[in-house]
Amino acid sequence: MEADLGPVTEKSTWRKRLRQLRASPEQKVEQQIVAGLTAFLGQRAGLFLFYRAMPTEISLDALADQLGWERFVTTRTPQSGVLTVHPAAGPMEQHPYGYAQPVAGAAEISIERISVALVPGLAFDLKGNRLGQGVGYYDELLARVPDDCLRVGVTTDEFIFPELPAEPHDVSMTHLASESGVTAMGELPT
Repeated sequence: MEADLGPVTEKSTWRKRLRQLRASPEQKVEQQIVAGLTAFLGQRAGLFLFYRAMPTEISLDALADQLGWERFVTTRTPQSGVLTVHPAAGPMEQHPYGYAQPVAGAAEISIERISVALVPGLAFDLKGNRLGQGVGYYDELLARVPDDCLRVGVTTDEFIFPELPAEPHDVSMTHLASESGVTAMGELPT
Protein backbone atom coordinates (compact mmCIF):
# COMPACT_ATOMS: atom_id res chain seq x y z
CA MET A 1 0.00 0.00 0.00
CA GLU A 2 2.87 2.32 -0.87
CA ALA A 3 1.76 4.29 -3.91
CA ASP A 4 -0.28 7.34 -2.90
CA LEU A 5 -2.54 8.56 -5.66
CA GLY A 6 -4.56 10.94 -3.54
CA PRO A 7 -8.29 10.84 -2.86
CA VAL A 8 -10.68 8.51 -4.62
CA THR A 9 -11.60 9.97 -8.01
CA GLU A 10 -12.99 8.55 -11.22
CA LYS A 11 -11.85 5.15 -12.45
CA SER A 12 -10.43 6.62 -15.67
CA THR A 13 -8.17 8.94 -13.67
CA TRP A 14 -6.93 6.05 -11.56
CA ARG A 15 -6.32 3.87 -14.62
CA LYS A 16 -4.26 6.57 -16.32
CA ARG A 17 -2.11 7.12 -13.22
CA LEU A 18 -1.67 3.42 -12.46
CA ARG A 19 -0.69 2.49 -16.01
CA GLN A 20 2.14 5.02 -15.72
CA LEU A 21 3.33 3.38 -12.49
CA ARG A 22 3.06 -0.26 -13.58
CA ALA A 23 6.19 -2.11 -14.60
CA SER A 24 7.04 -5.77 -15.01
CA PRO A 25 7.00 -7.34 -11.54
CA GLU A 26 10.30 -8.40 -10.01
CA GLN A 27 10.95 -12.14 -10.21
CA LYS A 28 11.41 -12.39 -6.42
CA VAL A 29 7.99 -10.78 -5.84
CA GLU A 30 6.34 -13.13 -8.35
CA GLN A 31 7.96 -16.10 -6.58
CA GLN A 32 6.61 -14.92 -3.21
CA ILE A 33 3.10 -14.52 -4.62
CA VAL A 34 3.22 -17.95 -6.29
CA ALA A 35 4.48 -19.54 -3.04
CA GLY A 36 1.55 -18.04 -1.11
CA LEU A 37 -0.96 -19.17 -3.73
CA THR A 38 0.56 -22.66 -3.85
CA ALA A 39 -0.01 -23.06 -0.11
CA PHE A 40 -3.51 -21.54 -0.36
CA LEU A 41 -4.64 -23.71 -3.28
CA GLY A 42 -2.74 -26.90 -2.50
CA GLN A 43 -5.58 -28.80 -0.80
CA ARG A 44 -8.52 -27.15 -2.56
CA ALA A 45 -10.69 -29.11 -4.98
CA GLY A 46 -12.20 -28.00 -8.26
CA LEU A 47 -10.76 -26.06 -11.14
CA PHE A 48 -8.81 -22.84 -10.76
CA LEU A 49 -9.44 -20.03 -13.22
CA PHE A 50 -6.35 -18.00 -13.88
CA TYR A 51 -5.17 -15.45 -16.37
CA ARG A 52 -2.22 -15.55 -18.71
CA ALA A 53 -0.22 -12.45 -17.82
CA MET A 54 0.36 -9.34 -19.83
CA PRO A 55 3.90 -7.92 -19.39
CA THR A 56 2.96 -5.75 -16.38
CA GLU A 57 0.95 -8.46 -14.57
CA ILE A 58 2.04 -11.15 -12.13
CA SER A 59 2.68 -14.35 -14.10
CA LEU A 60 1.05 -17.41 -12.57
CA ASP A 61 2.54 -19.96 -14.95
CA ALA A 62 4.87 -21.21 -12.18
CA LEU A 63 1.77 -21.87 -10.05
CA ALA A 64 0.33 -24.12 -12.77
CA ASP A 65 3.74 -25.79 -13.12
CA GLN A 66 3.70 -26.63 -9.40
CA LEU A 67 0.06 -27.69 -8.98
CA GLY A 68 -0.47 -29.20 -12.43
CA TRP A 69 -1.80 -27.48 -15.53
CA GLU A 70 -4.78 -29.84 -15.64
CA ARG A 71 -6.15 -28.10 -12.52
CA PHE A 72 -6.27 -24.73 -14.31
CA VAL A 73 -8.57 -23.10 -16.84
CA THR A 74 -8.11 -19.78 -18.56
CA THR A 75 -10.08 -17.36 -20.66
CA ARG A 76 -10.29 -16.60 -24.34
CA THR A 77 -11.22 -13.10 -25.44
CA PRO A 78 -13.67 -13.39 -28.34
CA GLN A 79 -14.01 -11.04 -31.30
CA SER A 80 -17.32 -10.07 -29.71
CA GLY A 81 -19.29 -11.29 -26.72
CA VAL A 82 -18.20 -12.57 -23.33
CA LEU A 83 -15.02 -14.31 -22.16
CA THR A 84 -15.09 -18.06 -22.56
CA VAL A 85 -13.27 -20.58 -20.33
CA HIS A 86 -10.98 -23.34 -21.63
CA PRO A 87 -8.36 -25.82 -20.35
CA ALA A 88 -5.09 -24.02 -19.61
CA ALA A 89 -3.08 -27.03 -20.79
CA GLY A 90 -4.45 -26.87 -24.35
CA PRO A 91 -3.00 -25.19 -27.45
CA MET A 92 -2.47 -21.42 -27.10
CA GLU A 93 -2.08 -18.47 -29.42
CA GLN A 94 -0.86 -14.95 -28.80
CA HIS A 95 -3.52 -12.30 -28.19
CA PRO A 96 -2.76 -8.87 -29.75
CA TYR A 97 -2.14 -7.50 -26.21
CA GLY A 98 0.71 -9.98 -25.73
CA TYR A 99 -0.71 -12.72 -23.52
CA ALA A 100 -1.40 -16.36 -24.38
CA GLN A 101 -4.99 -17.48 -24.85
CA PRO A 102 -6.64 -20.73 -25.97
CA VAL A 103 -6.89 -21.13 -29.72
CA ALA A 104 -10.18 -20.54 -31.48
CA GLY A 105 -12.36 -23.63 -31.27
CA ALA A 106 -10.73 -24.93 -28.06
CA ALA A 107 -13.01 -27.05 -25.87
CA GLU A 108 -15.04 -24.93 -23.46
CA ILE A 109 -15.26 -25.66 -19.74
CA SER A 110 -18.42 -24.99 -17.73
CA ILE A 111 -17.94 -21.99 -15.48
CA GLU A 112 -19.84 -23.92 -12.78
CA ARG A 113 -16.74 -26.12 -12.27
CA ILE A 114 -14.55 -23.21 -11.12
CA SER A 115 -13.86 -23.19 -7.37
CA VAL A 116 -11.27 -20.38 -7.28
CA ALA A 117 -10.85 -17.45 -9.68
CA LEU A 118 -7.42 -15.78 -9.69
CA VAL A 119 -8.07 -12.29 -11.00
CA PRO A 120 -5.70 -9.66 -12.43
CA GLY A 121 -6.19 -5.95 -11.92
CA LEU A 122 -4.45 -2.61 -12.05
CA ALA A 123 -5.19 -2.21 -8.33
CA PHE A 124 -7.37 -3.49 -5.48
CA ASP A 125 -8.63 -1.93 -2.27
CA LEU A 126 -9.16 -3.09 1.29
CA LYS A 127 -12.88 -3.62 0.61
CA GLY A 128 -12.21 -6.09 -2.19
CA ASN A 129 -12.87 -3.66 -5.02
CA ARG A 130 -10.89 -4.21 -8.21
CA LEU A 131 -9.80 -1.67 -10.76
CA GLY A 132 -9.44 -3.52 -14.05
CA GLN A 133 -8.41 -2.40 -17.51
CA GLY A 134 -11.82 -0.81 -18.11
CA VAL A 135 -13.31 -3.16 -20.68
CA GLY A 136 -15.58 -5.02 -18.25
CA TYR A 137 -14.75 -8.57 -19.35
CA TYR A 138 -13.75 -9.81 -15.89
CA ASP A 139 -16.67 -8.19 -14.06
CA GLU A 140 -19.06 -9.92 -16.46
CA LEU A 141 -17.22 -13.23 -16.08
CA LEU A 142 -17.09 -13.01 -12.27
CA ALA A 143 -20.82 -12.30 -12.16
CA ARG A 144 -21.31 -15.77 -13.75
CA VAL A 145 -19.07 -17.86 -11.46
CA PRO A 146 -20.75 -19.92 -8.72
CA ASP A 147 -21.61 -18.03 -5.52
CA ASP A 148 -19.20 -20.15 -3.48
CA CYS A 149 -16.28 -19.53 -5.86
CA LEU A 150 -13.42 -17.72 -4.15
CA ARG A 151 -12.35 -14.60 -6.03
CA VAL A 152 -8.68 -13.83 -5.39
CA GLY A 153 -7.22 -10.55 -6.63
CA VAL A 154 -3.55 -10.97 -7.55
CA THR A 155 -1.31 -7.93 -7.17
CA THR A 156 1.66 -6.49 -5.32
CA ASP A 157 1.36 -4.69 -1.99
CA GLU A 158 2.16 -1.44 -3.78
CA PHE A 159 -1.16 -1.61 -5.65
CA ILE A 160 -3.46 -2.26 -2.69
CA PHE A 161 -5.17 0.97 -1.63
CA PRO A 162 -7.50 1.95 1.21
CA GLU A 163 -10.27 2.81 -1.26
CA LEU A 164 -10.85 2.75 -5.00
CA PRO A 165 -13.83 4.01 -6.97
CA ALA A 166 -16.46 1.30 -7.40
CA GLU A 167 -19.66 0.89 -9.38
CA PRO A 168 -22.72 -1.29 -8.69
CA HIS A 169 -21.78 -3.85 -11.38
CA ASP A 170 -18.27 -4.39 -9.95
CA VAL A 171 -17.69 -7.82 -8.40
CA SER A 172 -15.71 -7.78 -5.15
CA MET A 173 -12.84 -10.07 -4.32
CA THR A 174 -13.07 -12.47 -1.38
CA HIS A 175 -9.25 -12.55 -0.98
CA LEU A 176 -6.13 -10.69 -2.07
CA ALA A 177 -2.85 -12.38 -2.97
CA SER A 178 0.37 -10.35 -2.82
CA GLU A 179 3.94 -10.86 -1.68
CA SER A 180 2.54 -10.60 1.86
CA GLY A 181 0.48 -13.78 1.32
CA VAL A 182 -3.15 -14.63 0.62
CA THR A 183 -5.54 -12.78 2.91
CA ALA A 184 -9.32 -12.96 3.26
CA MET A 185 -10.94 -9.56 2.83
CA GLY A 186 -12.21 -9.43 6.44
CA GLU A 187 -8.67 -9.98 7.72
CA LEU A 188 -6.98 -7.07 5.94
CA PRO A 189 -5.93 -4.04 8.00
CA THR A 190 -8.01 -0.94 7.35
